[in-house]
Amino acid sequence: MIINASRRTTAVHTDGRETIRIRCLARRGMLHSECEAVDRVSLAPHAHYDLVGRADAETAWYVLRGPLTARWTGAPPTGAELGDDDLLLARAAQDVILRAGPEGAELLCLTVTPTAVTRHLPPRTPDMTKDRT
Repeated sequence: MIINASRRTTAVHTDGRETIRIRCLARRGMLHSECEAVDRVSLAPHAHYDLVGRADAETAWYVLRGPLTARWTGAPPTGAELGDDDLLLARAAQDVILRAGPEGAELLCLTVTPTAVTRHLPPRTPDMTKDRT
């Protein structure tokens, strides 16, 4: 993993009104890492964030500070209210829209390496031949 100790963020503006700040905490830099990225995402009050991740990469969104709503745009459209310590698992990230509450929201996003990549990696099994007491 490549770890980023910088406090700098990337600012993403949506429709010129809302600000979303994304800070990359770690990225995949080793062949056997099945975690592609860990990002901290800060949503301004009432900001909409259309998740633009790849359809083949699963993500886990952990709510550090809420509240916010998640809306799936598939048929039929559905939604959920999320608060502190809630977890959202998104298989097809482009189909989810997050909307921050009146005080904004902070999330931690863990992106898993796509199956198309991991299926070519050697098997990873724990070494049970050594006594580890």
